Amino acid sequence: MSFRTRLMLVMLLLTTSVQLVVGWEVLSTLRASTLHTAEQELSVSLTVARHLLDSRADQRRDRVERIASSLDIPGTLTPEDADRLLDQAMERSGADIAALRNADGRILASRHLPLSMIGEVSSLGRDHDESLGGVKLVASGGRFHQLAVGRLNSNEPAHSLVLGFLLSPALFDEISRLTGKQASIRSSLGSLDELQPTAADEPWLEKSNIVEEGTNGTIEVVARQSFEELFAPFRALRRHLLETFAATFLVTVVVAILIARSASLPVWSLVGAARSVGRGQRLDAESLPKKGEAGLLSRTLIQLQDDIAQREIELHRQSRLDQLTGLGNRGQANEDVEAAIATGTPFTLVRLTVNHMRRINDTFGHELGDQVLRTLAERLLALPTAKRGAYRLSGDEFLLLLDVPRVAPLWIADTYRRLTRPILLAGSPLSIQCALGEVRFPEHGREANLLLRRAEIALEHARAERSIHRCYLHGQDEHHLRRLTLVRDLQHATGRAELQLCFQPQVDAVSGRVTGVEALMRWGHPALGNISPDEFIGLAEGSGNVQGLTNWLINSACQQLSQWLEQGLDLRMGINVSAMDLEEPGLVARVRAVMTRYGIEGRRLCVEVTESAIMQSPERSVRTLQALQNMGVELAIDDFGTGYSSLAQLKRLPVHELKIDKSFMHDLTPQSEAAVIVSSTIELARSLELRVVAEGVESVGVARFLQEAGCTTLQGYIYSKPLVAEAMGEWLHEHAARHQHGAEPGEDPAGHTPDAC
Repeated sequence: MSFRTRLMLVMLLLTTSVQLVVGWEVLSTLRASTLHTAEQELSVSLTVARHLLDSRADQRRDRVERIASSLDIPGTLTPEDADRLLDQAMERSGADIAALRNADGRILASRHLPLSMIGEVSSLGRDHDESLGGVKLVASGGRFHQLAVGRLNSNEPAHSLVLGFLLSPALFDEISRLTGKQASIRSSLGSLDELQPTAADEPWLEKSNIVEEGTNGTIEVVARQSFEELFAPFRALRRHLLETFAATFLVTVVVAILIARSASLPVWSLVGAARSVGRGQRLDAESLPKKGEAGLLSRTLIQLQDDIAQREIELHRQSRLDQLTGLGNRGQANEDVEAAIATGTPFTLVRLTVNHMRRINDTFGHELGDQVLRTLAERLLALPTAKRGAYRLSGDEFLLLLDVPRVAPLWIADTYRRLTRPILLAGSPLSIQCALGEVRFPEHGREANLLLRRAEIALEHARAERSIHRCYLHGQDEHHLRRLTLVRDLQHATGRAELQLCFQPQVDAVSGRVTGVEALMRWGHPALGNISPDEFIGLAEGSGNVQGLTNWLINSACQQLSQWLEQGLDLRMGINVSAMDLEEPGLVARVRAVMTRYGIEGRRLCVEVTESAIMQSPERSVRTLQALQNMGVELAIDDFGTGYSSLAQLKRLPVHELKIDKSFMHDLTPQSEAAVIVSSTIELARSLELRVVAEGVESVGVARFLQEAGCTTLQGYIYSKPLVAEAMGEWLHEHAARHQHGAEPGEDPAGHTPDAC
């Protein structure tokens, strides 16, 4: 759409909008004023109607009282006397209804009294609730009567006369004539029969006023006026405004066309200049308007072009800087590394990180943590001239681009010393430690992303080995990709049924009876084959996926245990949990839910936790283990002897058994050093009243040594390799039968079934 068209449309829209708003306001104000005036007039009509009803009520009350007091009442009132009195009263008063009551309100005689009004007549004058001057308005059969009561002058106490007067439509015709508004009376039971009929679909403005409320419904006076009559002047004014609007619109169209034509020519020239600025082309100042507002806009466009160029330069510079440290960011690092690769000159990348940066932030706060990062950045910039560039990649990770084909050990030592000098935080010195990962171009790659990734791999190895520096070695990238693949696929292993449970029996060292089995998790990766538990469990803990594996392990192991118990096998199931599981608050609840689902007693389950896992968070671990013990679950410390728990710590743990690591079982003889450790461990467990399970038992000689040393339970290939559930079930039944015939340890053939894991 052209500028000329838009300008014309804007003018038309503005004029039309103003006219519509003014017209709307005028019409709205007039309508509101008309409605307000009509409502006031209806209120006046209601007031007049109420006044006339009150006046008529007063007249009829006085008339009834005079007639009642003047009637000739005999000493004893007979039915014939009652009828005569009612006839006289109706003749003198002109009433339409008459009734004679005794003191209890019971009607002794009546004339033309509808059944629906008997209750009103009986209670009239006794409840003192009449609203029209002592006269009660009653509706019956679509007709309205004013009932008035007068006490008879007779020997009978409290006899009274009740007369009812029909309300005539003429009364409301008079009200309508006086006020100019239609008036009527209605009740919830019906309307006055003689009201003027109206069209069912004709709209009315109506106001009402309640004059009587009783058991037979509500009676109200109504005043109303037809909307058609009320808004006749309003519609005439609306037509006049529409005619004015149409004439004004035509004039506005003509004026808008003329103005748009005169204003569009310089604008078109400026539009072309703005497009040139958008394309980055230099403007020709001579071809632009120079006078008036168009000239000012031309000069503004030229200045804008210069400002945009300067701002783009500054934005590009800012987008390549880290805001905290002032070093180049990851984007700048990629650009500089690609530029260095393009030259073909060998160079070195050193990727470094601050160890335990999270601990520094937690201890000193993020503000002082940022000070550590700024100080480290300053020290990186102050390094010797071999440095081409220093960058902050993310968080606590930095990068150095060095103009050397490789770094010497002396440079590493000197750089580490420079970077790790104590930093003053709030007046106190803080010692920091760093780890460095090195890659070389072109030895370790010819792409920027590849070099940065391999520098990160070298850095991960340095941190894992708690070393100051590591250089990338060929093959580590494949190992890194393998780990990433395993972490990714481990999330879906349970859903894809790639995990499997294997079981290894635990046998009483003295009797040879199977006391339990340990559940061992196995992962058959569809592409990489069988993955060692030591590998994928560590990856699960590092990636935060261990909880899903633990849930699957607990559920699957308890389900299998339930099946074996139903087969009559007397077993206990051992399951392993990690340090992260002990810190997870929902572990206890999940174990309880699974035990309830499969109907397993607590003593049938043994939770095994490594010594090092407990020591990571002793207080929380003790609380979790205590909660499990309270459910009857037995607890074991796995791989005992490889950790660093103290005797005091071991004493306060709610455990039932120790499992000696299989590393002590190799070449275990009475004269070996391992024998001293194993014997001491068994003696320690005996003093603490704990059972001892020896893992990795593979020979009869080792089994007999452990029996003589007092070991409680044996587990290892001497009895069976880990087997799948079906093979383990067969082995358990065979062993039970063999044990009844007095078989000795070692007589069970290890790995006799193809289902061994």
